[in-house]
Amino acid sequence: MQFRLLDNKGTPKWEISRWTYNPEKKRAIKETLGSFPCRYSMVSGAILDKCTTQEKAEVLEWWRVTSEAVNRERVRSQITTLPVIFQNLATLLDVIQDNPEDFAELKKHAYAFKDAVSRVVRRKSRQQKKQETVNSVPA
Repeated sequence: MQFRLLDNKGTPKWEISRWTYNPEKKRAIKETLGSFPCRYSMVSGAILDKCTTQEKAEVLEWWRVTSEAVNRERVRSQITTLPVIFQNLATLLDVIQDNPEDFAELKKHAYAFKDAVSRVVRRKSRQQKKQETVNSVPA
């Protein structure tokens, strides 16, 4: 199976294809199963219908890993692109006192930051508990 990211004039798409051996031509031939926009939350059913059971499992595992990475990157960018305003306490206090709209925006960023950190802490905690459980089971 081959998974490619195509930058299609501003609308990025995933292309899924497989290589099959053609005995008549005595070479491998690339068969494109289909493509779908990156913004989709799941692999297209039309593509999955063309796959064997093993290929379907491979495609779904690739999608799980890829979407986790995309979500991780989305959270990372939310954290790293926090407003500069957080870096200067005096400016922050001025904003809070002077402009309610900016204060509302600031609160939104603060909640997003808190949620992102909480998710990471919970995930790490679960991973640590799993590891401790695995380590404590006698062989």
